[in-house]
Amino acid sequence: MHVLSMYLFAWISLGHLAFVWSTPLDERAHEPESRLDKITSMYAFEGFVYALDNCPSFVKLVQDFQRMLSKGARNVITFDYCGDGTDAAYYDQVIQAAGFTGINIIPLVWTLLIGNQTLEDTAVPKINAVTQAVLNNPGPVLAVALGDEPLYDNDFGSADNLASYIWQIKATFAAAGLSDIPVSISELAYGWQISGNITEMVNAVDFFMINEFPYFAFDATSGGNTTSWNDFLNDLDYYQNISQGKPLLITQTGWPSNEDEFAPNSPAIVASVPSEEAYWNLLDSHCEDFFKAKNIGWMWRSWDDTVEGWGAVYSNETEKWNFSY
Repeated sequence: MHVLSMYLFAWISLGHLAFVWSTPLDERAHEPESRLDKITSMYAFEGFVYALDNCPSFVKLVQDFQRMLSKGARNVITFDYCGDGTDAAYYDQVIQAAGFTGINIIPLVWTLLIGNQTLEDTAVPKINAVTQAVLNNPGPVLAVALGDEPLYDNDFGSADNLASYIWQIKATFAAAGLSDIPVSISELAYGWQISGNITEMVNAVDFFMINEFPYFAFDATSGGNTTSWNDFLNDLDYYQNISQGKPLLITQTGWPSNEDEFAPNSPAIVASVPSEEAYWNLLDSHCEDFFKAKNIGWMWRSWDDTVEGWGAVYSNETEKWNFSY
């Protein structure tokens, strides 16, 4: 498979890090012209979801992003938020760390509402913070995700209302000369399926960011089972039917090593490190016959166990298995 060839020089001393990236001249001449072109030019394994719950420092962000790159990652998508999620300066730091390291970043706006929280007092300030940070630091940004499963969680009250916020973000980017920054939502197939008339949403998103979890299927067993692959394909068929030719990118997929974060729907489930590794290898085994053939990429559910059980790396930063691509 094709992986962009890049060379890294790293110097680490007294807590300071410096990275110099160089892309060979023959590749620079063929780099995609737009962000959406870049998305459509990649396939198979593309990177990791990265949780911001613990408010990682700039140095920590760079260290983790560099380690992702060493494993073959090209992209990172953020997850959850630091503090109350309304500090544009912190998102500046996250995006700048991606640029410093040389990895594409997809900032995700956390829109989940809990209890009596409202869209206006909870989600909108987060939308504004992420939007401002992207305006401040557009270079490393591959795309922007408005919400993690916002249709499934009904964060915006309706699909049409969610679409209106997407259009607003796109208008803000266009006014700043950044109309080529794609905007979408990271969503389950089920979230789209239960949302009634999705015509305006399909029109609003620039590409489809897919949350794909065979682990939650009612017939799920172990990560490497053929049932897992069949369930994976069923959801992808749905997206291909509604996408109207727009690109597909699986921004969240994986298999947990335990059931602590989310309970399964199948009594036959196997949640363990070997099962998690088997799911990674299952996806890897279809690099040529599916992901390359369909021009679809996938990103692993979590870099580490900040999302309990779903990381490729334990909370102590050791690898669960010898993964790379």
